[in-house]
Amino acid sequence: MFDSPQAAGEALLTWFDKPRIEIIVEALVPAIVLHPSAGRIVIGGSQLGGTPHVAADFEWPRPQKPGDPEEIAKRGNEDAAQEMRDHMAKDLPYAFMAQIDLAEAAKLGTVAAPLPADGRLLFFYDIAVGPWDTGMRAAKVIWDRTPIDRLAVLPVPDDLAAAQAKALEEALALQAEFGTPGETSSGEQGTNYGAPARAVSLEATYRLPNPAALEFDRLGDLARAARGEPAGEESEDMLAAYEEALQANHDQYPEDGWRRQQLLGSPMPEQDDPRLDAVVVSEFGKQHLSREEWGKHRAAIFEKARDWTLLLQIDLADWMQAPFVEGTVFFVIRRDDLDKRRFDKVIAVYQQT
Repeated sequence: MFDSPQAAGEALLTWFDKPRIEIIVEALVPAIVLHPSAGRIVIGGSQLGGTPHVAADFEWPRPQKPGDPEEIAKRGNEDAAQEMRDHMAKDLPYAFMAQIDLAEAAKLGTVAAPLPADGRLLFFYDIAVGPWDTGMRAAKVIWDRTPIDRLAVLPVPDDLAAAQAKALEEALALQAEFGTPGETSSGEQGTNYGAPARAVSLEATYRLPNPAALEFDRLGDLARAARGEPAGEESEDMLAAYEEALQANHDQYPEDGWRRQQLLGSPMPEQDDPRLDAVVVSEFGKQHLSREEWGKHRAAIFEKARDWTLLLQIDLADWMQAPFVEGTVFFVIRRDDLDKRRFDKVIAVYQQT
């Protein structure tokens, strides 16, 4: 993360010569990070977790009932499958992930240009099932334009609150039994059904593209080395240096988890670029392709993936403020749908290492 291309150029002198730095700086990707704020949450402001600020008649959304719940459940192992069956049978509301104040984002200038300039984006996700159900069903993104003077903090639905309380009780029991002092949480923490409300400020930044992200292709020989293609020993050494720079500048797995909470920009994948998953689900109607299908359609998938953009990236461990949590949720959308404000077309992709 860098405040400016100039700051990036100076910081990268630790690893690269000036000709290489010029190439890397040209490939920097503007993004917006969600920085936890010490201030209190204000009505209509940006926040992680908690509950949305909406009109009194707003109805907390619930995932659409799947046509074949058993097909989804069987994507997990035996324990996960049973948990998903139980969860889907309850028809619970989504977990509330984040609220983005679009007027605040607009003040950052061109980095926020793809977004509407007014209202709020409300992000919801089905954490209990979403990791096995890439697509639109597991996510809900709402562009809410209710005037500020009509907003109120929405109460958590009773069934969601009950699920949250039960899950928290179970999590605390596990932490007490198996955790160590450094691993257990001393403060408020979340579960699959909700997270502590935290005010955040939106801050513009420049980030190094991740080697797994589509934007990394701008780096030529480094991209070829990252893909395992012939690129020469020097390029392989440069790739190792680049990965060191990623970690040192908080663009990989930073110690401060909030640095992975990101609006727009290039994703920070835990596996492949999540936009590839979005193409597979939307174009082929399935969660995964066979090796043969992938080989046949690979070039077309990569090409179509460039029509998609990251809308929001949520690091679950930081969002939940809890130990023993991993994974990232990527909310992605076609650029054309974003331009036309069709937020019902968002696809959620979950990844973990």
